[in-house]
Amino acid sequence: MRTAAICPTCATYENALCILYNGLYLTNLDVNPLDSLEVIIGKINDNLVPTTGIIAPAVSSVYLGQQHLDTANNQLYSAKTVGSGAADWELIIKVSLLGAPEYANNADAIIGGLTVGKVYRTGDLLKIVH
Repeated sequence: MRTAAICPTCATYENALCILYNGLYLTNLDVNPLDSLEVIIGKINDNLVPTTGIIAPAVSSVYLGQQHLDTANNQLYSAKTVGSGAADWELIIKVSLLGAPEYANNADAIIGGLTVGKVYRTGDLLKIVH
């Protein structure tokens, strides 16, 4: 369960100087109680940056939800766990380098050989196999 609130000792809802947060991502950023909002945003900008490479990620993710873009194969991965090496990562989406193939619907795309997460189109609409 995630919760967030404005610090009652130093802020009002209109002028927050710090926040109280108990969630999945800020714990990975070394955010301390009563850190200013400016410090927290700086840590988010510095640390929650996706990694990139020309292959699928093979090392453990740094934090839950971390993203990795395989630029050679146009694949986007997200970390579903931390500390398990390559098993941390889950393929979210893969876009064909030749463009999205056209199918009438999801069933036709599966029959055509696409798997979950692959992109296809129906006319001008991009869709993802589910």
